[in-house]
Amino acid sequence: MVIIANPIYDVVFKYLMANLDIARGIISTIIDEDIDMLDFKAQEQVYKFRETDLKDIEPEIDVKQLIYFHLDFIARIKQASGGYKNVLIELQKTYLSHDLMRFRRYMGEQYKKEDEVVREDGSVSRGPLPIITIYFLGNKISETLPGVIKVDRTYIDVLGGGKEIEERNDFIECLSHNSYVIQIPSLRLELKTELEKVLSIFQQENFIDPKRHTKRYEHEPGGELMNKILKRLQKAAADSELHNQLEVEDAALHEFETSVKRLIDDIEQKKKELEIKDKELAQKDRQIKETAKQMLLDGMPVEKVAQYTGLAEKEVKALMH
Repeated sequence: MVIIANPIYDVVFKYLMANLDIARGIISTIIDEDIDMLDFKAQEQVYKFRETDLKDIEPEIDVKQLIYFHLDFIARIKQASGGYKNVLIELQKTYLSHDLMRFRRYMGEQYKKEDEVVREDGSVSRGPLPIITIYFLGNKISETLPGVIKVDRTYIDVLGGGKEIEERNDFIECLSHNSYVIQIPSLRLELKTELEKVLSIFQQENFIDPKRHTKRYEHEPGGELMNKILKRLQKAAADSELHNQLEVEDAALHEFETSVKRLIDDIEQKKKELEIKDKELAQKDRQIKETAKQMLLDGMPVEKVAQYTGLAEKEVKALMH
């Protein structure tokens, strides 16, 4: 048993993945590919969070600024055929349930960019790279989907009877991408595979402090990669500066969640107010039409009824039937 920092937190996960050897091992295990070389491209980005991102209510609502977490890597993957392919790996992690539009916007930005790549012969070129995305989700997107989902594209010969095509093309590869979605709360692990062992560090259990910053890892490490991961997270658990950063992250998350709750409460309040107004208007409309009917029964001309009630003459005539 060892005490480790909880990698569900951005600051801990970033600390873990800052070790490129560990990052290469974790990503290789998830995508089940032999990564020959891995380099950081970017680490984090300031995100302008608008409350209107969740619901289009009022554009003048104040903008809140948050730092959201992602790691971008350029990887060179060794292929079974003996050659290599360069890819951009987008690794994103969230424990919030409101990040779909942010992910969509971010991926849109990535498709616009060119990357600098060192080729096998040492030359450097710029251009778009195929993208692989890995999403670590602290919340469930589905109660029925499994803990780890691979979204794998296939090429299909539509006119040729739906036969799958083995050949790959840069144009297609750079305009679509494979994804891996990991629902942390849905992980049910038996630790029989390397992937299950790696993902076991994310299980939200055996906490030793009320803020869930640290926890006991009670499984046998099993393997060189897991030993490296656990040593790194054990070191993080003992780092006082990192614990200060965890407090800051907790505060930012609390502010975000409070802002979201306030927005949802405002939406519900506006819905109730609109429902009340709709009922009042419907009641008023009924009263006007009842008055108009009585005027007609009393022999008042249609034109006069329309003038006194504000109804269109067509509406008044409809009341006569």
